[in-house]
Amino acid sequence: MPRNVNLALTANNNQGQSQHAEGKVVFDATAIVPGDFIEIDLGFQPTYVEFVNLTDRISVEHFKGMDANSALKTAAAGTRTLEVTGGNGGITLTTNGFRVSQNATLAVIAASKTCYYRASA
Repeated sequence: MPRNVNLALTANNNQGQSQHAEGKVVFDATAIVPGDFIEIDLGFQPTYVEFVNLTDRISVEHFKGMDANSALKTAAAGTRTLEVTGGNGGITLTTNGFRVSQNATLAVIAASKTCYYRASA
C-alpha cells in the first residue's frame, strides 16, 4: 500500500502515566490516490484517535475495540456514519500510532488540505 510522504507534520507527545499526542498535517497539492494512507507515529498505541480535515470540516474517530480500517465519521453537515472495514475505510491503530486511509467517500485526507489529530491512551 503506498504511503503519502508529501506532507508537513508537527506533533506534541507528552510522555507520562496517560499518553496524549496532537498534531497538524498539511497535505500539498500532490494528488492522493485510492490506496494511499497517512501513518502517524506517536511512540505509543492509542486507545482513541480523532482526525479532522479542517478545510472540509470532516472528522473521523476510532475507539479501541473497533475493527481496523473503520471509523465514526462526522460530515460537515453533522451527519454521523459508521465506516466499516471493507467499505469506505477509516482508521487503523498500530503499535506506535495510527493510519488513516484515503478513500474518495471517506474524504478525510486529500490534496491541499489542512488536518489536525489528537490521540490518547
